[in-house]
Amino acid sequence: MSAYWDSSAIVSAALEPAVRNALISTRPWCRPNVLAEVFSTLTGSRLGFRIDPASASVLIAGIAANLRFVELTTDETLLALAAAQSRGVRGGRVHDFLHAKAARKAGCSNLVTLNLSDFQGLDPDLVIESP
Repeated sequence: MSAYWDSSAIVSAALEPAVRNALISTRPWCRPNVLAEVFSTLTGSRLGFRIDPASASVLIAGIAANLRFVELTTDETLLALAAAQSRGVRGGRVHDFLHAKAARKAGCSNLVTLNLSDFQGLDPDLVIESP
């Protein structure tokens, strides 16, 4: 079973050894922009603490070595945007929708996230689960 991990799940892996071990053992898929999202979260203040940028970069590089990457083409992105209305996608939810599309492109049946409700209804064939 292939899984796609969004940035919240990868942040969890960066901070929790058990989740990191799960990531390492499954080699999940994600989009390359997830690395920037993880960096933003780790070096910002949303977690209630900050990791310095140099340490965050090293940590992310170690995690990235255990990830597989998939990206949507311009045409795939435009098709997804055209289909957004049928899935009730508006505003910032488009980012989650594109993650779901990338997960399907990678052949994943599961999408791993800490934000379960953000992905509900985006793709009825994707199992949404926490890390």
